[in-house]
Amino acid sequence: MRQVRWLSSLPTAGWAYWAVVVGPAAAAVSLAVTHLPGVGWDRFAVLACAASAAQLSSVHLSGRRVFHPAIVFVVAGALVLSPQQLVLMCVLQHGLDWLKQRYAWYIQPFNIANYVFSALAAWGAAHVIVVDAGTSGGAAAVAGLAAATAFVAVNRLLLAPMLRLGRGLALRETRLLAIDDIAPEFVLALMAVPLAALWTRSIWLAALALAPLVLIHLTAHTSRRLGEASATISVQNESLEAAHRLVVERSTTALEALSATVDARDTYTAGHSRRVRDYAVALAANLGLSGAELQSLGQAALLHDIGKIGVPDAVLLKEGELTPLEWLVMKSHPEEGARIIERLGYLDDVVPAIRHHHERPDGLGYPERLRGDEIPLSARIIHVADALDAMTTQRVYRDAMTLDAALAEIALGAGTDFCSTCVEALERAVEEGLIAVTAPIARGVAA
Repeated sequence: MRQVRWLSSLPTAGWAYWAVVVGPAAAAVSLAVTHLPGVGWDRFAVLACAASAAQLSSVHLSGRRVFHPAIVFVVAGALVLSPQQLVLMCVLQHGLDWLKQRYAWYIQPFNIANYVFSALAAWGAAHVIVVDAGTSGGAAAVAGLAAATAFVAVNRLLLAPMLRLGRGLALRETRLLAIDDIAPEFVLALMAVPLAALWTRSIWLAALALAPLVLIHLTAHTSRRLGEASATISVQNESLEAAHRLVVERSTTALEALSATVDARDTYTAGHSRRVRDYAVALAANLGLSGAELQSLGQAALLHDIGKIGVPDAVLLKEGELTPLEWLVMKSHPEEGARIIERLGYLDDVVPAIRHHHERPDGLGYPERLRGDEIPLSARIIHVADALDAMTTQRVYRDAMTLDAALAEIALGAGTDFCSTCVEALERAVEEGLIAVTAPIARGVAA
């Protein structure tokens, strides 16, 4: 049964509706107390105690839903009690629950009023059927169905305006008409029918009719525990994801710092990886890459030379020509860089670009001598961007080229040394002003 227990205050319209519902219900309670019948109090005592205990054992589920086993006994009361006793039972049923839950003073009167009107609607629907069709088995079943339907319908019809006026919830937000919310309450209300029918034969048979209620109640408890466990797991997952993001962020920052350190080992290559990243991203954007692909490419370009951390200074900083053995050591840096990144486990997308950024379309590159489209596009892009920066920066063995001269040199190698598509994209990016090369800085001159 849905109940207004999360409201801490009501707007004017909410108070007005509260008065419209609670006022007549209070009058009905007063009338019932002054016109009590002289019979049926044994049934009243059993049902009132059972309903009160069931109300105390309500299970709060996710999505503001509450499992109320007391519905069984209220609808049963609508079938076997007088309307005066039924009204009194609704009041008593909520007394202990009020003390347990400590609701704001105005909440429980509305809940009581809701139950009073819903229960009286159930009583009226059942007795209209009985008067017209008698008390045969078929008529009793129809009367029970009518009572269950009336109870559930009136309860929700009374609650919907309060949630709208007091809480500001639209009907869809309340889920009062959701099948998965209505069905459990309707099933509980229908369980009252065999309970009332068996009671006419034996109270012990009636008690056995409650066996499914026990099972449903245990299921509701299990559902609540699963919901709580799911919420806990969700919070833990969020914490783990946050911790993972932090580890990734810090690890990536450390790698970028390490890459910058590799660049800084040689005055001529300081800032090389950052420039290659900028050129590669501009070139890739011209080719239509975007989003995650562009981000992955930028990361790969920034880390493309990280494998040089394993190249000795004697080789990396040698001013003369490298020996064949030294050249083999130098050519190992793409594979070494790929191995470093692979061990991290969260930058797998950038590994192929790092491993193959020195491959050539004619198959004369390294480390695997791939040809043409066998080379990942990201690696082909970085290869061109890497060459552009190498040509336009001052080196010990030659002066820096101008941008135009570097573009001409790269264009000569299109199709053999460099991917033709990437070379054309580079030329377009330069024409569009997406790539600009600053004047070279001579060695030994402070920036």
